[in-house]
Amino acid sequence: MEDKRLVIGIDTSCYTTSVAAKCGDRMFHFKKMLDVKESECGLRQSDALFQHIKNLPLLFEELGKAVKIREFDEVTVTVSSKPRNVQGSYMPVFLAGQSYAKAISSVLDAKYVETSHQDGHIMAAIYSCKKYDILDEPFLVYHLSGGTTELLLVKKTENGFNCEIVGGTRDLPAGQFIDRIGVKLGFDFPCGKYIDYSAVNYGGKQERVKTCVNDSYINFSGEETRYRRLFENGEDKEKITYSVMKCISVSVRKSVEFAKEKYGIRNVLMVGGVSSSKFLRNEFSDMPNVYFAETELSTDNAVGVCEIGAMMNPISR
Repeated sequence: MEDKRLVIGIDTSCYTTSVAAKCGDRMFHFKKMLDVKESECGLRQSDALFQHIKNLPLLFEELGKAVKIREFDEVTVTVSSKPRNVQGSYMPVFLAGQSYAKAISSVLDAKYVETSHQDGHIMAAIYSCKKYDILDEPFLVYHLSGGTTELLLVKKTENGFNCEIVGGTRDLPAGQFIDRIGVKLGFDFPCGKYIDYSAVNYGGKQERVKTCVNDSYINFSGEETRYRRLFENGEDKEKITYSVMKCISVSVRKSVEFAKEKYGIRNVLMVGGVSSSKFLRNEFSDMPNVYFAETELSTDNAVGVCEIGAMMNPISR
């Protein structure tokens, strides 16, 4: 018998508008990156919010071509309404998705579920890896993105995840480290894919990099300053990209190793845009029980948000 239940997911983050829908074992996903002016390192919240408002109707038009929403007997609308699942977590960009989700759920008389952007990342990785058994015990999540570098001790709850910060950066998020150096080197923002490609293909001398790691906490700001000065003093561009990615990879690995030992944790999920890095994945290829989502689901997406809605209103996987 065909499942006549549908779950819709919406995520409006700082750099991406995304929508998803799940029916039975089929997942549909559409997203659009926000436009950032050349030489700038980000968007003001007001500008990002305006772009989300323009993008959402276009993405739902695409979704409507793939899924006939009114053909389903039961609909759940799930939205990321805040960055993290803690009291006081707030960013204006998420109001776009939240408003849209409330309007759709009211018109369709659908169930309405709120979750967080971070929980969506976690669930997207689990969905991508098909590692649902990871939920049976506490696990570590490294959320590596432009705005966040947090190592989380995670436990499944009835409505999502309980995330305790047990490590990460004390100053500059890994994604900002990459973007600031990338813009300095002349790459377009966001710079991750350019820095990563250059680092992976670097064929020069691979010198040992400096890191600043204390237990499971990292500092990147000193290294950012150092690499800026090296470039200004004529250091090879490709060597800098390699060194930046090596610095991040070694720092994150040290942080993970400490936390795994301290908390007796077996499984680790890598989530967020920086975790899509091929360089980073190569650096962790020999560490057991470390899982990465596919590249498309490492960056911001609504698939994990949609999965949380499905998890709270179970449909077939």
